[in-house]
Amino acid sequence: MILGEIQISECVTRLRVSEVSGVGSRRVLDRSSWISADIRNCERLSALLTAEIKAAREAGAVRVEVAAARALRGTRLLRLLDRVARTAGTDGVHIPPAADTLAAGFLAVTRPRVTELDGPVAVALIGDEATGLAVGTPGHPPEWVGSRPLGAATLTDRARFTDPPLPNQIEAAVNGAMRAIGSLALPESERIFLTTPMWATLERLCGSTIQAAAARRGLDSILGQTEQDIAAWFGAESGRARLLPATVVLTFALAELTGSAVEPCPVDPVAGRFWLAESRHFPPAAMRVV
Repeated sequence: MILGEIQISECVTRLRVSEVSGVGSRRVLDRSSWISADIRNCERLSALLTAEIKAAREAGAVRVEVAAARALRGTRLLRLLDRVARTAGTDGVHIPPAADTLAAGFLAVTRPRVTELDGPVAVALIGDEATGLAVGTPGHPPEWVGSRPLGAATLTDRARFTDPPLPNQIEAAVNGAMRAIGSLALPESERIFLTTPMWATLERLCGSTIQAAAARRGLDSILGQTEQDIAAWFGAESGRARLLPATVVLTFALAELTGSAVEPCPVDPVAGRFWLAESRHFPPAAMRVV
């Protein structure tokens, strides 16, 4: 089955189309458009949303879901985009609960690897607006989820990163990330996987298993590098390159607080949401939400 998903965050709109089976998925289309979710950009976002819904259908998607960041809840822009999405034949724009997003991410990472893993394992999701973690048995909905409203974009803004970020700004960001993630009190797990839109860049910079020291070395290696430098060095999108320092900071905090290596990996949230919808018992009766 081919499914599509459009995610509207505060800084980027992303289209994903995937062919999903019972245990795996194949990415058909994945692209981002860096338009901030501001009422002044309503016409541009409306035209983009209409075009991306059409593109998803042309790629074979039998269903297209449109999701928005929680920060857009109750805004005039969200109401207008909801009308556009419904006019284009979808069920409108919805804001998925954080627990659902984390559970879908957990399944997207662990179900394709279920024969390779023993439980419990943890999956960390570094998004633009929030960082979340889920812990549980591979291939099943997690038993524990937690999130904090500190993602790569929000951390970049709160630490007031210049281009390039200054050392004192980096240290302020590290302190903020340590406080936020430390408050989650992550349960014990055998392995920690890390998903982020920049997972491949993070792996190139810090390695495939990232201890806290490796994340620190990664930060040191990009210190003084501008957004354009990072984009050219790693072949990253310019808008995404701006978020790399904060992504590495959050990775460092995860590794430092858990005392474990974190493993960057790709994730297919379209598949994860499909598998979560298939689950008959979500949330599990004993699932903890922090």
